[in-house]
Amino acid sequence: MVPEVFDTMNSVDWENLPDLCLLKIFDKINVPQVQLSAVSKRWYTLFNTFLDHRRRSSTNMIPLLLIPSKKSSTKGKLYSLQSKSKVSEIELPKLHTWRFCGSCYGWLATVDQGGIITLSNPFRKACSINLPRIDTKIFGILEYQFTVPKVVLSEDPLLYPDNYVVTIIYVPCYKLAVYKSGQKDWVYINRDDLKEWGFTDIISHKNFVYAIRPMNIMLSFDVNGFGYDGTSKSPKWNTLLGDEDNDEPDWSNQIYLVKSSMGNLYSIHKYLDIDAHSTKRFDVFKLIFDEENGNLLGKKEVHHIDGDIVFVGDNKTLAVSALDFPEGQPNSIYFTDDYFYNAYEPFGPRDIGIFHLKDKSFGKYYQFKSSHKDLPPYIWIWPPVDFKPTLKS
Repeated sequence: MVPEVFDTMNSVDWENLPDLCLLKIFDKINVPQVQLSAVSKRWYTLFNTFLDHRRRSSTNMIPLLLIPSKKSSTKGKLYSLQSKSKVSEIELPKLHTWRFCGSCYGWLATVDQGGIITLSNPFRKACSINLPRIDTKIFGILEYQFTVPKVVLSEDPLLYPDNYVVTIIYVPCYKLAVYKSGQKDWVYINRDDLKEWGFTDIISHKNFVYAIRPMNIMLSFDVNGFGYDGTSKSPKWNTLLGDEDNDEPDWSNQIYLVKSSMGNLYSIHKYLDIDAHSTKRFDVFKLIFDEENGNLLGKKEVHHIDGDIVFVGDNKTLAVSALDFPEGQPNSIYFTDDYFYNAYEPFGPRDIGIFHLKDKSFGKYYQFKSSHKDLPPYIWIWPPVDFKPTLKS
């Protein structure tokens, strides 16, 4: 029986499958466009048609900029890069003056005075998740809203309620903690071999969680099997990069990790002019991994991000194909002020703009408003496909 099945599969003319059949396949799998071009010219052409149809059927391929509003205590504004206009107000889970320490899959993360991190989805008003209390301390003038610089989810809790991992960076020392859905407590990553911490970003990529810091230390752990026994046993972290691997020309102030639309992983290094409170430049490195064990084989500086447009800030770093965002310029970085500054007053979230990798130039996408100078920074948020905003001029 088995040989007959294989004979039937081998006899299928895969290249000339009916269009409708191929479109259904494209809808179910996530294959980079360049790989489809290797199958046949017809597959490549039809896949472009599929992408065009998907873009026309959904206007929510591009993240929206969440802006605080002075006029309402619990509402914010959403700015659309595609329409270049504000959209209708959105009800927020906290006061508009509250800092959101993460944005992932449409979820916003906040931390309260008791150290409880809450995930709320403003597009799904009834959806909120209270995570366990984080064991952190407040030093000096640092307020509790700033004790967790970043929160990143491995999956959307709406789609994978029993199988998502939350990784956070928390103070002091910008250390790491991990929570698997269903656990009672956080797992704190304590590494004796890391004398300094200062992690700046986290990302989930091919069943691994990666974390990086400015001096190029990079860690990873495999999410498969983590937390399934219901205990808070720490996952095994691997050191992929150490201080001895640091070959940057100068120390970067912030590093982001991003996965491109083609599935490649990049580190984006941000350099600041501290006196001017502004970004000087970005450098980008492509990270090359072993596909089987997730080990890092090397990295190289590049001047592209697979043609994508990238969005960085306190949110999960997002990459969007230029095919889905024709108004944007390929290989550009849309940035907002983020936690690093730790000083929203008196400057406010004014360090926002576009950096073009091709010619190292800057541009603007939104004009900073002086009325926002004492409010938390703007943040990118990705709306669900069925979100229907009412545009305003």
